[in-house]
Amino acid sequence: MLDFIMDHLLTIIIVAVILFIVIPLIKNLLSKLIVIVIVIAGLIFFGVLSSDVTETGTKFVENTIKPVVTREIEDADFDYKEDTKEYSVSTSSFHLKGKMNENTGEIRFRDTTYTMDVRFIRDFIEQKVQEEEGRN
Repeated sequence: MLDFIMDHLLTIIIVAVILFIVIPLIKNLLSKLIVIVIVIAGLIFFGVLSSDVTETGTKFVENTIKPVVTREIEDADFDYKEDTKEYSVSTSSFHLKGKMNENTGEIRFRDTTYTMDVRFIRDFIEQKVQEEEGRN
């Protein structure tokens, strides 16, 4: 019997590690994962997590940032890099960075950066790019 144990000691150790360490660890992780999924599903079901969260962010951009940009755009500093097609628009209230022919840009407003749709100022950007290209 002792010879059998000594001949198969490595296999016995591997089986013991799997039985007493690996399987309980996997069971513990799976049970926590299941609890997290159930909690998230409950939050979605009861309406705590919904599209309202993203709609609130969009409404903030539409109601706060867009009017400021529209009001201050004419006095803004404009910079355009022809090789990368990147532009930036800066005022005392905001800083907007984007790329030509893209509908979104990053705007820094009150120390927070937002991604927003910039199609409402596309004409302004195209006009400023043409002016920049005309100077070069």
